[in-house]
Amino acid sequence: MATSEPSPRPVSRRRKRRWGWLIVLLLVLGAGGAYGWVKKPWEPKPKLVASEMVAAGPVSQVLAVNGRIAARTSVTVRAAVSAQAVAVGAAEGDQVTAGQDLVELDQSLVQSQWQQAKAALESQQVRQSQAAAAAERARALGDNATRSSVEDAERTLAGAVTETTRLQAALEQVSQQRAQYRIAAPLSGVVLSRGVDVGQLVDPQTQLFTIADTSDLVVETDVDELYSSRITSGLKALLKPVGASVAQHGTVVFAAPTVDAATGGRAIKIAFDAPVSLPVGLTVNANVIVEEVADALSIPRRAIITEGTQSHVLVIADGVAATRDIQFDDWPAERVIVTDGLVAGDVVILDPAGIKPGDMVTAG
Repeated sequence: MATSEPSPRPVSRRRKRRWGWLIVLLLVLGAGGAYGWVKKPWEPKPKLVASEMVAAGPVSQVLAVNGRIAARTSVTVRAAVSAQAVAVGAAEGDQVTAGQDLVELDQSLVQSQWQQAKAALESQQVRQSQAAAAAERARALGDNATRSSVEDAERTLAGAVTETTRLQAALEQVSQQRAQYRIAAPLSGVVLSRGVDVGQLVDPQTQLFTIADTSDLVVETDVDELYSSRITSGLKALLKPVGASVAQHGTVVFAAPTVDAATGGRAIKIAFDAPVSLPVGLTVNANVIVEEVADALSIPRRAIITEGTQSHVLVIADGVAATRDIQFDDWPAERVIVTDGLVAGDVVILDPAGIKPGDMVTAG
């Protein structure tokens, strides 16, 4: 029986596969070598960090606070007596003038007292006239009248004059009391609130009206005691009422001499440099310009590391992070003025978290 020779094809295919794997391996090794030659992963690499070069320039220290519109002059009107209101002459929002009647109280009782005092005075004035006439007659008799009769007439007249004076004072007192039953506006302005209606019983504690001179408005606010010593009258400010698109210029016109122990705030008032027409109570964003420095070094607050009483930043020096102790003017702002420790041209690392002195770094 004839036999056939084995086919050589399988051996050829295996050789081709071996060469294919060998080529792939060489390519991988070549790529790895090239990557290692270029990247050199065994060598330390500098960290990429956000940084800023320090440069001198104009800096303003601004204190931002919120306040409310108030009238510089405002008065709460109260009654000096207790009685029932029989007439009310103004409503909330009305413009009133100084001396205008606002409230009339029931004065029937005091009116009766006034009439009695007036009648008593008039009766006494008649008796004084009679005593004066009697004294005049006694003096006219001369030697025909006894000395005692003349002295009696004089004493009677003097007593009548004294009693008349007393009754006049009593009438004036009742008249002043009667005037208190008509309550007038103490100043010209706008009625901000009214707390009385006809028929209401009022007393000296009742707030009848609040009247304000709205032609002279200020912004009232308070400053935290941490920064209160930097606030003085005369400082300029930018005032932006809620809803306004443009800020207006203002000036600090009042700074309280004391700090409120309960709130820790110092009250201040800021006047508008130009007249404005705004509703009392409106919220105003106020930026008080505490100081303006024409040529200062400033850095972002987040770049500063404070440990205890010492503060420092990290700077890039010859590709390495280095510590630099600094002193700065602490102020509630995103940027602060550095007073010592840095010079123009220094490169400060803005986010020092995760960076240690001596680390290799490069500016991003």
